[in-house]
Amino acid sequence: MTALEPIIAAVLGSGLTAGIVWLVQLLNAKKIIKYGTVVSRAYDIIDPLLESNMKSWKGSDVEFAIELAVHSVSDGEITPTEMKEIVREISARWLPAIAADKVRKYVTADTVPSELKAAEVLAKVVNNEDNKDAAIATVKTLLKNG
Repeated sequence: MTALEPIIAAVLGSGLTAGIVWLVQLLNAKKIIKYGTVVSRAYDIIDPLLESNMKSWKGSDVEFAIELAVHSVSDGEITPTEMKEIVREISARWLPAIAADKVRKYVTADTVPSELKAAEVLAKVVNNEDNKDAAIATVKTLLKNG
């Protein structure tokens, strides 16, 4: 019996760890689903924003840019804690290859998409060339008018 106890403990420990990891992933997925529309619209701005500025920005600039994009597309009812969670999830899930494809489609479009214009406006805020509140208002107007 004493030879089986360490094996049983290891199996139980790894099973418990796997269960906790699964639960955390499930809870994060539910948060993303809850804010799915906001996240989807934010990615439409974030992709060109990060694609064109990633090399010149540091990590805090990237997070600030993502936060600006989320704030620009949200309804204003996201709490600061929820905002941090959304920004963290978007940061973790952003894929440069998908962003490059999306930007290529934006650039080859007949007219300049409002998302690309919004990305340019928010980039000015991150680069300290524009006011945050004014830029967010401009982006909201751009997105509303399509």
